[in-house]
Amino acid sequence: MTVPPFEVVLRVADAIAVLIRPAPVGREERDGAAQAALRSAAQRDDLVIYRRPSDRPALKPPHHELGVSLSHRADLLLAGFSPDTAVGVDIEIEDIDGFDPVAFAADHFSQSEAAAIARLDRGAAREVCYRLWVAKEAALKISGRGIFDGLDEPDLAKHLDIIRIDGANVRLEAGSRLPPIAVSAIRLAGPTDQPVYCALARDLT
Repeated sequence: MTVPPFEVVLRVADAIAVLIRPAPVGREERDGAAQAALRSAAQRDDLVIYRRPSDRPALKPPHHELGVSLSHRADLLLAGFSPDTAVGVDIEIEDIDGFDPVAFAADHFSQSEAAAIARLDRGAAREVCYRLWVAKEAALKISGRGIFDGLDEPDLAKHLDIIRIDGANVRLEAGSRLPPIAVSAIRLAGPTDQPVYCALARDLT
């Protein structure tokens, strides 16, 4: 497959995340585009993506089976890869009309995170909320359960200053639902006036 237009947007240790835009429409086509872009970015011609019975994307040997993660919104596709451990990625396009970050945080995040967001002005609250949202979803994909158990963990309230820095890595100890991980987030220009938020998480065990 021809390598699609992409850019490497995040790195966590040996893990990378590439943003493909525009992304193909069909799932099979998106998987192929992700494979081609990751092969090019990582310079690994032996990288092969397939789907497990659960529909979760995975890698064939010699790579770690859960060393790939995909997330797409509209015509954007984010693909993460690590050769030796599990990764997770997430992408969200900011809703500039009607999204209430304080209410969202109160409903979905930990109490300390929600309280921190409530103290910010509206613009900062929206940005921090989206950064936490993608960081948490990326991290929880490592567990294999995603957001099934909610978004209260991992609690990133103590790391808000770091998570607000594009590409900065936050290292977290093991929790009740996750192994030790590192996670990074970035805010990018998106379609029209809507920013795009991306995150990459890597298992550190």
